[in-house]
Amino acid sequence: MQPFLSIAGLVALIKRRKLAVAVLREGRVDWASPALLALFRLEPGAAKGKHFLELVVAEDRETTAGVLDETPGAESALTAFRGLRADGSQFDGELASSGFALPGGAGAVITVSDVTEPRRALGRLSSLAFRDPLTELPNRALFFDRLRQVLLDARRHGGGFAVLVADLDGFKQVNERFGPETGDALLQVAAKRLRAAAREGDTVARIGGDEFAVILARTRSVEDAESVAKRMVQAFTAPVIVETRACEVGISVGIARYPDNGRDVDVLVADADSAMHAAKRAGGHGFTLAGPREAVPAEDEAPEIRAAESSERRTTP
Repeated sequence: MQPFLSIAGLVALIKRRKLAVAVLREGRVDWASPALLALFRLEPGAAKGKHFLELVVAEDRETTAGVLDETPGAESALTAFRGLRADGSQFDGELASSGFALPGGAGAVITVSDVTEPRRALGRLSSLAFRDPLTELPNRALFFDRLRQVLLDARRHGGGFAVLVADLDGFKQVNERFGPETGDALLQVAAKRLRAAAREGDTVARIGGDEFAVILARTRSVEDAESVAKRMVQAFTAPVIVETRACEVGISVGIARYPDNGRDVDVLVADADSAMHAAKRAGGHGFTLAGPREAVPAEDEAPEIRAAESSERRTTP
């Protein structure tokens, strides 16, 4: 048989385990545990009579009010909210509420947890999963996820977009001559230059060693994509200085457009990649615009031949 737990025993248990618990009547705090007072940075006695929603960030009050049901037997699911401390600071919280028939009338017993640090840790893990640690750009996984979202948006609402695949010219020689540390520093500078060359709202990602990709959402014309490609090429006209070393590198860029070059992710990226290699064969430090998909020869031809024959080459100095 389970031993009977008195109210005094329950309060002692709450205090001992440092649980953030409060009893509400008509939404106002009737009793609060020391842990809850500490969580909200309230002085002893300052919580009594305060409406609990005063301890919630204004934007979250409507949602939080919906779970503070004081009907006996009512139980809420764990609900996320942002807590508002007495000093004005905020924290990420989770709240559970249960309605009870308490002495003096119905009320609710709520428990609150501070989940700020776990959420931050989860955010850091998510960042590691979708960000390139060297350049802090989106990585290949995040690039393809965003590309799929842009594709869905274009299918639903019409319009076009462009995918650019770019590869540094001369990076291998720099890496071999000066070592991988210089190569890494060069990639970090390259990432900054490419971000500056792209438009606000565009996605610039590192998808391989010295290979980058850009999503130009909602491009109005081919000229829009070409304009960004030109800026990318021009961004490497000046050498990259790494610890007094002048690293001479260029960039080759391939452009594929939706829907002209394809209507799915793999085709668009493959066309942009083929166009990039065509730019390299043309001497590098320039860009190539992939030709219309209907102009591509039969599938049994080599990819290099298809790319060369289906690409309209435009190279900038």
